[in-house]
Amino acid sequence: MFTSDAISYVPLFCTAVVAIVLGVLITVIKIRRTAKVSFIAYFALLVVIFACIYTALNPGMMLFALLILLAALLLIPYCVMLAFGKPQHIVTEEEEKEEAEEATVPEVIVEAIEAEKIDLVEKGQNFVSLAAESFTNKDGFQQLLDEINKTCIEVTKANGGAVLMVDEFEDLVTVKSFSGDFPPPYKLPDDLPHKPLRVSTSFKYAQFPLRDNIFGEVATAGKAELLAVPTIDDRIFENGPEDFLKLGSFIFIPIKLHGSDIVVGLIALSRNPGTEPFNEEEFGWAQTLAGFAESALQTTLRFKQYNEKQELTKEAGIASNIQLSLLPKKLPPLAGLNVGTYTEHTSGVCSDAYDVIPARADRTSFVVMDVAGKGMNALLVMTMIRAMFRLIVNTTQSAGTILSWANRGICSEMNLDHFASVALINYDPTKRKVQLATSGSVPVLRFNAAKNAIEKVSTTCEPIGVEKTTTYKDIEFTANQGDIIISYTDGLVEALNTQGQQYSIAALSAIIKANAKSSGKDIANLVKTDIKKFIGTEALHDDQTLLILKIQ
Repeated sequence: MFTSDAISYVPLFCTAVVAIVLGVLITVIKIRRTAKVSFIAYFALLVVIFACIYTALNPGMMLFALLILLAALLLIPYCVMLAFGKPQHIVTEEEEKEEAEEATVPEVIVEAIEAEKIDLVEKGQNFVSLAAESFTNKDGFQQLLDEINKTCIEVTKANGGAVLMVDEFEDLVTVKSFSGDFPPPYKLPDDLPHKPLRVSTSFKYAQFPLRDNIFGEVATAGKAELLAVPTIDDRIFENGPEDFLKLGSFIFIPIKLHGSDIVVGLIALSRNPGTEPFNEEEFGWAQTLAGFAESALQTTLRFKQYNEKQELTKEAGIASNIQLSLLPKKLPPLAGLNVGTYTEHTSGVCSDAYDVIPARADRTSFVVMDVAGKGMNALLVMTMIRAMFRLIVNTTQSAGTILSWANRGICSEMNLDHFASVALINYDPTKRKVQLATSGSVPVLRFNAAKNAIEKVSTTCEPIGVEKTTTYKDIEFTANQGDIIISYTDGLVEALNTQGQQYSIAALSAIIKANAKSSGKDIANLVKTDIKKFIGTEALHDDQTLLILKIQ
């Protein structure tokens, strides 16, 4: 007969067997990596198995209970970690299948894709290298455009391509680089023979407006386009029927300044009919290369702008120094006159000038001129007029005749597109006789000491350089002691203050009348001070020149 103590050994051995089975299962889980397994689980199971065997050999519930409690305590931290730790992703059978399929993708395809990307990057980096070299190479910019065109043709397997640049001043798109077969997608001129050489030569030097043609439309919209079947696009014109004029497929990609929507150029690629049209992948390659081209062209264009600005600054500095050398350094003593002058220049080459020419004992000539525009052309016109006056005023010719001769001389220069406003004043100190002629916007005023009033004595005429047949009339009068002859350029009376108000003729007249008894030099200095006070912190917008002749 079995006792109750004997029967209790059965659960002990069963517990040990269950613990062993659990250990085996945990080992399988760990090998297959279907879940995270900790060494704590192994240790807890070993404690349970030891408790069961030890209790069977040495009966006593106290030690068994303590060992079972120890095993349970060991599992608590592990369970807490699993219960409150970060959830683990359980891989499903479908995911395992997908991973297996991905793992079976041939390595050669992956390597080909990576090689293709690397090749595009290398070609794009070549653009940037050429851009850097273009800074010191006279033809560097053209070489960069040719390389961009050549590379895009090679990568996309196009039959022909072109790079066009946008002229922002004339609103035109101009072909700058062209090679290969490129059937024109625009209407050819009616008088152009349909010969391959004539058509390609015409396209090589073509210019297109920013509308009514595919090049201008893409440049204006700033959006890349793939035309697999261009004949259904109403922006495309097919010139046919010659085979070399038949259209295949096209890619058009605008080139923008980095970080903006400003289009500076255009890449155009063509593939002949009868061949596979461009696909989306090739379209993507061309866009990638266009991105590198944008970076390279931006670098080159920025440098060109900087270089041109430096050249203009250098040119302006040279011209400004030449101009300053033409102004009278020191006025000679003049019989019967006290002369005051004031001139204020903006940056660069001034458009204003004055001259004092002691021609003869009975004639001193004074010139005030305002040449339209700035730069070397303005300086050239100014120098020519000055030279003419210095040659002719020593003759007996009148002011009007001298001005008319100078006008014909300037109009005869076909390469000059500038004109000038000029006041020529001849003064005879032996008779206090004033003879003058004016052109354009430079006036001559007279302060009549007897009347204490300022009056305009000049008339309005066309500027020098507008019409070759224009003649200028003489204005003559006899001045009195204390009279003041005034001439100035419009930049003086049109000077603006911070409120946008002009200095005005009235303000100039008020200063002269209030100081009519002062010398010509003092009056000019007082006008200068008053204008500067009026302008304040406002920048000077135009050159200013003032001539004061005080009759003694």
